Amino acid sequence: MRLLTIDSSVFVSAARPREPGNPESTAFLAWVRTERPRLFLPTLVMVEVASALRRSGSAPGLARQYALAIGQLPNVLLVALDEGLARQSAALGSRHGLRGADAVFSATAALFAAELVTLDREQVQRGARIVQTFSPAAFLASKRENDA
Repeated sequence: MRLLTIDSSVFVSAARPREPGNPESTAFLAWVRTERPRLFLPTLVMVEVASALRRSGSAPGLARQYALAIGQLPNVLLVALDEGLARQSAALGSRHGLRGADAVFSATAALFAAELVTLDREQVQRGARIVQTFSPAAFLASKRENDA
């Protein structure tokens, strides 16, 4: 079973048809719903997704509902941003030059030896020093190659 951490960028992109990366994010999340990999997501994902959707024009209730539904995905474990994860995130962020939320997602993936899927090119590059990282399209391409 694959172990994954999915960055907020993927969820936001999939929710907004005109968002860059929408087709690949939508296809990737369809794979997640079908294949049911084990997901390790920091609780921060709900805050980031709800806020990003609202700031980009979604109705407040819809943004909140979509964000909370992430916690209902199959095989998801929401990981609280407690002091331990915050300290690990701070260490990774300062060591690898990651933005705050990117460090939290990378630390979460590292904690569970999960692969990180994100649309953020900088996070793919810098996060690769910590865990295996993919864009949604690259992840799906690697799945096809491994299945062939």
